[in-house]
Amino acid sequence: MEAGWGKKVLGEGLGAFALVVVGAGSVLAASTAGSDVLLYATLGHAFVIAVMATALGPISGGQITPAVTLGLIATRRIKADLGVAIIIFQLIGSIVGGVLLWWLYPSEVSSGLRLATPAVNSSITPLQAMVVEIVITFFLVFVVFATAIDARGAGKTLAAFPIGFTVGIGWFFGGALTGAAMSPGRWIGPAVASGFYDNGWVYWIGPLLGGLIAALVYEYVFKPQAALKSA
Repeated sequence: MEAGWGKKVLGEGLGAFALVVVGAGSVLAASTAGSDVLLYATLGHAFVIAVMATALGPISGGQITPAVTLGLIATRRIKADLGVAIIIFQLIGSIVGGVLLWWLYPSEVSSGLRLATPAVNSSITPLQAMVVEIVITFFLVFVVFATAIDARGAGKTLAAFPIGFTVGIGWFFGGALTGAAMSPGRWIGPAVASGFYDNGWVYWIGPLLGGLIAALVYEYVFKPQAALKSA
């Protein structure tokens, strides 16, 4: 990547901000309008990831979520210090996004939606919710590595579309169960703004562990050994 640290971390902060504003915002907008919340949320999250990953690709790689960034650190595709700086700015961008939603939807701060903070459905346990987050984040990060990172993949320009579709798949499967965060940042922004931190560990451990497993599995199982040696 040619951009310096400043542009990379700011770009990732912007991406995380967009994810919270559009992702959580689509949930709140659908609820306010009396529309299908799951459909709106699925499309909102899928589209914002696809668009922002495309826009930020040349600047920062369009990571957007700490789960992807952690996978890149673990596979030594970015240096740890830069990765940590990116994650910090992703979380800051998420919190700023949550504050904007708090300002736009003050009545939703204490409502059942809690500014669309991801929450564990009462039909499952927090442990089951963590496994759901691991699975859907695994799919997301696996597709990121397969399309945006692997030279044999669809290419950096087109990769954002299957990545966005994978976010949509995650929402169709896990949206009603966990809020399909797939990122600590998607949880922390609305959580801080609404003061709703229930089962917060689910949205840290699940996405980060799922992303880490996916990165290592792709790097050491699916990537050709010859490519590994020349990387």
